[in-house]
Amino acid sequence: MTFTVYLAVYLAAATLLALGMVEVLSTWNNGYYELEVSLENGLTQRGTIDSGPYIYDPNAGELLPASELDLPGDGPYAVFIATGDWGTGSGYVPDGGRTIGSLYATVDLVRSGQVQLYDWGLNYNEGYPQEEILEANSTISADNLARYDELSRKGRAQSVELFESMTGADLEETFGEGLVSNTAYYAASRPPVSLVPWILTLATGLAPVLAYGVLGWLTFRHFYRVHIAGPLAELAGAADRIAGQDLDFTIRVVRGRELGRLSETLEHMRASLLEAQRELWRTAESRRRLNAAFAHDLRTPITVLKGTVEMAQMRLRRGDTLDEDALDALSAQVARLERYATSMGGLSKLEDRPVERETFALDDLREELGRHVSEVMAVRGGGLGLNLPTVSEADRAPAPKTCCASESTLKAATDGRPAALLAIDLPLVEEVLDNLLSNACVHASSIVTFDMMVDAGVLTLVVTDDGPGFTPEALHRGCDPFFSENKSAEHFGLGLNVSSVLCGLHGGKIALTNAETGGARVIATFDVRPDRESVF
Repeated sequence: MTFTVYLAVYLAAATLLALGMVEVLSTWNNGYYELEVSLENGLTQRGTIDSGPYIYDPNAGELLPASELDLPGDGPYAVFIATGDWGTGSGYVPDGGRTIGSLYATVDLVRSGQVQLYDWGLNYNEGYPQEEILEANSTISADNLARYDELSRKGRAQSVELFESMTGADLEETFGEGLVSNTAYYAASRPPVSLVPWILTLATGLAPVLAYGVLGWLTFRHFYRVHIAGPLAELAGAADRIAGQDLDFTIRVVRGRELGRLSETLEHMRASLLEAQRELWRTAESRRRLNAAFAHDLRTPITVLKGTVEMAQMRLRRGDTLDEDALDALSAQVARLERYATSMGGLSKLEDRPVERETFALDDLREELGRHVSEVMAVRGGGLGLNLPTVSEADRAPAPKTCCASESTLKAATDGRPAALLAIDLPLVEEVLDNLLSNACVHASSIVTFDMMVDAGVLTLVVTDDGPGFTPEALHRGCDPFFSENKSAEHFGLGLNVSSVLCGLHGGKIALTNAETGGARVIATFDVRPDRESVF
């Protein structure tokens, strides 16, 4: 739309400018062809010569302004009839021409050399001797005009008689004897000697080209600068900033349909790169925090190792022997470092771990997880009780059971109905469950509770202990790598972080809260819909 407006304004302005230039140059050029003549009233007048046509009045010996009347048909025949209110042989003084600022030609003006006279043409017959009287430049002199007119009237086609025979009209009777002819003349001012008129004539012809060309260049240059160069400069600047990794800005939509779409594409690319850069930064920051936590937690076992080695060296220098306790301390710290390195290595590979799903019926999964919980608690529980309720898929109503109950009591309350199919990576879920139960065993006073439920394709595992519960900081940072409020030799604060990563790979998450009756509660969710991809 904008370009159309520019084009319309350009065409209108260029047309007006071209017409104005032609008018000015033509007026200027006509000044070199103007003559000054004396009129019948004694006044003088300047003007350009009316080009004609004219006929020659042999009685008055003068040129008379005439009109051309073409004969019917396609032939090159016409009659020329004098126009004016003079009679045959009447006196004639040049007067105003057919247009404003023009004058009629006269024989005296031809004789003075101010006007050149040419044959108008038409009504030719083969071989009539007009060439004998013409000047070298095909002009007719005043002295030869009467002779030329007489020969031409006789030698040309008799168009007057032909017209009268075709129409039945007597032209000489109507207009007067000598005022109708088959020969006419064309008058022109003598070309000036100066080169200026020729230059003005050339300039008049070039004026439209210059007007349209120059104004077009200016118009489209302005259009380019405002609507193309400006937006392109903005887009180029934006591209340079993107190339320089400076993405914290917004690319506004520029003018123009095509450039506007390009700016939107660049903005989408910038936003995508910014998000990717932020994600990369978050990953790098997470790695940095992980490395910092790793370095921090290494201080304790390294300090113990260093002190134990120094004490052993001192005893050896005194000649004493190393006791078994010192060696056990060294061995314990080495084992701790080994476990720590193993944990660190496993954590760095968790993000790339594939999720390999298998299909389980709900009852089979509940039985399998119940058995696994019982085995873990038997090893790590240290005499703690286990509350292992059964939860139906329909209403999830708890039915408390102790760890001493038979495994058959773990069957769902949905017996008799079609078993639901779940897509699950069982080793991954069991690894999460191991971490949650291990944490619960550390903090529980007497009992650990395990709940399981499935709703809308989401498997939820809940592990609750009756210990002191999470502190506010633990609720906020409990899933950070190596976060722990108990920096003991056996625990490094990795369990919840590993569980959080694994749940995320399985389409779920970890939530930390405190139970209503006290104690910590960890809720792990997993997406177990069968229509999910087998590997994430």
